[in-house]
Amino acid sequence: MAHLFDHRHVDRLHDPERVTFQDPARLFPLVRPYEHGDAAEIGTGSGYFFFPLCEFLSGRGACHAIELQPEMIAHFESELKKRGRALPVRILPGSPDKIDLPDQSAALAWMANVYHELSMPREMLREVFRILSPAGQFFVVDWKKEETPVGPPVEERASDISLYDLLIDAGFTRIRSHDLYPYHYVVEALKD
Repeated sequence: MAHLFDHRHVDRLHDPERVTFQDPARLFPLVRPYEHGDAAEIGTGSGYFFFPLCEFLSGRGACHAIELQPEMIAHFESELKKRGRALPVRILPGSPDKIDLPDQSAALAWMANVYHELSMPREMLREVFRILSPAGQFFVVDWKKEETPVGPPVEERASDISLYDLLIDAGFTRIRSHDLYPYHYVVEALKD
């Protein structure tokens, strides 16, 4: 793990073909209803998942965009300006093992195509658990550990089995998988 996406290839993140195999809107029906609460994406990149989910969550709270790479933050800010409408967005520089949010401050968190890049996955998943409010929901969308027509090399991918173990270690008790995408697994974890 820990091989970060090369920011020089950011155009791949917004390839119109991507929606055919990884449409962010497919996550919407899985989001548990809640009236108010912030949301956070860990590893926001240029916002491919962030913007659709933030718009879907409109009116419920702020959306925190957490990103480690300064170059990707610049791409994200550019995408935010292109949108031209006010969204309740807060950009937070990321860290390999910390999330700069208070305890129990988010009702929803997610990471997409990031788990396999984490250099400190155990610590990061514990941080996600810490920032989630009681009954908070967390999604991990990542590349299946098998050959696919697109995506990183198989040896750089992380299995959903390793993810399950770390989620349990972090304190999550209700964990399940959803079959939404052909090349990605989707794991949902709830904080009781």
